[in-house]
Amino acid sequence: MKTMKTMKTMKTILSIFMLTMIFYACDTGTNLPAPLNLDCNDIENGLAVADECGTCHQSYVYDFVTHVPAYINDTTGLVLGATEMIVIAGSPEDIASNPNWNGGPLAAIDSCGDCHQSYVYDFVTHVPEYINDTTGLVLGATQMIVIAGSPEDIASNPNWNTGCTE
Repeated sequence: MKTMKTMKTMKTILSIFMLTMIFYACDTGTNLPAPLNLDCNDIENGLAVADECGTCHQSYVYDFVTHVPAYINDTTGLVLGATEMIVIAGSPEDIASNPNWNGGPLAAIDSCGDCHQSYVYDFVTHVPEYINDTTGLVLGATQMIVIAGSPEDIASNPNWNTGCTE
């Protein structure tokens, strides 16, 4: 009888121990670190912003006399000179003066807000090769350039204006 009572006591102790371990192992979320606020360059609390084409742009200090930008990740300890100003990525000032915003002149945004790249299209293989510029581009005998947003692109692009949600 003593062994049966001892066995019951051991099972009870073991059960309490297991429950204690299970509850102890459960995290209520109160000890979790605060989530990081990362910009598109993975800088915590950074100032970089991605445009609609997915290109990450850094904020910068612009010297309006020398016309030289100095790219910045944050404004900690930043002291501006008499001829400098901060340009925040994605601000109206940045977008208006940044020729690369939304892919530059060879990209286009459709009515749904989706970015489309220009491409070289091979009309024999039917394979597009996406391009960001035409520097050094040499076309083959069966290739042509299709500029994003052009009438030719819109007419033949099955993805143009298909990302709209109602």
